[in-house]
Amino acid sequence: MRFNLFRYFIIIFALLTISRLFQIQVLNASRYKSLAREQQWQEYQLYARRGNIYTTDGYPVASSQVRYELILNLKEIGTEIDIYKTLSPYIENLDRKAISDAQLNERTWLTLKNPITYENKKALETIDSEKLKKALSFKELYTRYYPEQNMLSHVLGFVGKDDSGSDIGYYGLEQYYDGDLSGQPGWLLQERSASGDPIIWAGSNKIEPKNGSDLELTIDRYVQFVSEAMLKDGVERYNAKSGSVVILDPSTGGVLAMANYPDFNPSDYKEAYKDEFAVRNSAISTTYEPGSVIKGITMASAIDLSKVEPQSTYNDAGPMWFSGYKVDNWDGKHHGIETMISVLQHSNNLGAAWVGTQVGGKPLMEYFSSFSFGNYTGIDLMGEEKGLLYSQFPLKDIELVNASFGQGVSATPLQVTVAFSAIANKGIVMRPYIVKRIVQDDKEVNIKPVILNRAISENSAETMVDMLTQAVSGGESKFFVSKKFKVAGKTGTAQIAIKGGYDENLTNATFVGFFPTYRNFVMLVRLVEPKFPSGYSSETAVPLWMRIAEKLASYYSLASDIEPK
Repeated sequence: MRFNLFRYFIIIFALLTISRLFQIQVLNASRYKSLAREQQWQEYQLYARRGNIYTTDGYPVASSQVRYELILNLKEIGTEIDIYKTLSPYIENLDRKAISDAQLNERTWLTLKNPITYENKKALETIDSEKLKKALSFKELYTRYYPEQNMLSHVLGFVGKDDSGSDIGYYGLEQYYDGDLSGQPGWLLQERSASGDPIIWAGSNKIEPKNGSDLELTIDRYVQFVSEAMLKDGVERYNAKSGSVVILDPSTGGVLAMANYPDFNPSDYKEAYKDEFAVRNSAISTTYEPGSVIKGITMASAIDLSKVEPQSTYNDAGPMWFSGYKVDNWDGKHHGIETMISVLQHSNNLGAAWVGTQVGGKPLMEYFSSFSFGNYTGIDLMGEEKGLLYSQFPLKDIELVNASFGQGVSATPLQVTVAFSAIANKGIVMRPYIVKRIVQDDKEVNIKPVILNRAISENSAETMVDMLTQAVSGGESKFFVSKKFKVAGKTGTAQIAIKGGYDENLTNATFVGFFPTYRNFVMLVRLVEPKFPSGYSSETAVPLWMRIAEKLASYYSLASDIEPK
């Protein structure tokens, strides 16, 4: 009886064993083969070079420096050499514990994650220890490098890490063109031992990395340098909180320079990112009530609709009331009978309000929109804001008159520059852009200028050029105007909106203009809260604009178009 029970047990055990083996070796064979491959093979990422960024004159403003991960053959080194002591002079923040743990666990290979420079790599390759030199190997990788340091920082953005530890662009061009710049990583599939170390003579598969594309910008390095240097001087000289300069080629929309101050060093993005506002590009990401510069656009709308002509008149007899609110001129002065030219020269709020009422609320907002206000311009940078226009009609009287002289509506510095570029460009609005060529190996994509729309007729635009030229030569800033070049433009001093009204002591000072004879560029200068010698644009933004413009005139070899007296 006992023998029979034992025999049945053996038979049942054998059947179960055979069934289990059949399940493992036949039914689940593919699963276990996959598990075995995962244990025996290791994937290693091969880094792609991030694309370089160049100014239009060929200077690199963002590039990728080669760095190296150091791989140690611990078996080759043995215990005679103090690895930490020997390598720490060449590798920053070397992890002593990682080395000790690898030696205690009798690992064969150890990869040190601290990247080292080419110079330190060469030094290690000539170290006075043949045994150690044989145990060293290097894996190439790349780190982002900004050779001009703070230059173009807000345009470029920076490269940081995503959640998986891979490089990724943040802000500016680095984020907008991240897909082009980053390229595609490669992979090395290599067999490894039970301890996790690669088997040198075993099989391997390799997919080569594809490097990122290079970008060539519309930015001119010299124009950018002058803009940044003089903006910094202007912010400090006029005791302003911050400032921006935007310079466009009106015929193409290409950005020749875009500067903000304070700036930051993209290489030290962790420090800069402690204050998110510091890394935002205020030229495109900050909206503000631009003030009297909008009077030029209000006037252009009325000229284009034939509501007024340059010699049309308005009687500035004193303050007026709209929707129960008193409206007066910025300086409290009144000038009697004024032509439309003198309305611009005196930056007359009441005259601009009258012009706005001739246009009408909805048509005026439509013209503003056609000049780019209230819309994304489509510039190829991350973080653009579109500003605010009235959209519910009919407008209240106070809304219409306020909008006519640049309050109650908001725009970015870029939008204001685009609008005046349209006047300089015969009424045609160009899409602003900053990358003109993308290069990948032997392939390239050339970015062509794009016409957004026609804001006003060519005749209206030329009329406005003449009116804006007279506005500058006979306006409140005439004492600071260039003595060498005619200038067409408009000042804007706008009180800063606060809850429940406006702060009478804080202003945004703006001047936007161009040389009507040449029109190589249209430039905007904006200073936030200037305090010395005043908060007025005529005494701060205008002289700064003139200093930059005359530097650029020399750079472009422009001859003076004003006869010396």
